[in-house]
Amino acid sequence: MSPFAHWFGAQVLKKEGGEAEFTLAVQEEFLQGQGLVHGGILATLLDSALGQAVESLGVRVVTAELSVSYLRPVRKGVLLARGWVVHPGKRLLHAAGEALLEGERVAFAKGVFYRVE
Repeated sequence: MSPFAHWFGAQVLKKEGGEAEFTLAVQEEFLQGQGLVHGGILATLLDSALGQAVESLGVRVVTAELSVSYLRPVRKGVLLARGWVVHPGKRLLHAAGEALLEGERVAFAKGVFYRVE
């Protein structure tokens, strides 16, 4: 586990076959001025889920592009993030994912990852 992943605190539930799942308990440090989870936290969680889904195919990648759509605010609880590979290209791999709170989607993302090996 990288130092960043350790600090961030997300727990890996699944990482295989082009899919990944993470959980993340909302911490006070993740809240912005209005008491809501900062969008950067959700983006980071989704980037991690998508990237790990891609890397579960046995490749090393870096994020080339990430787009996140926020659907509803989050104040507390445990988030579940899911990522899956949409297109496993030779150099560019595409993935999508979602973040859920108590079964309700709070954000979704799509990303493009560049193979570095």
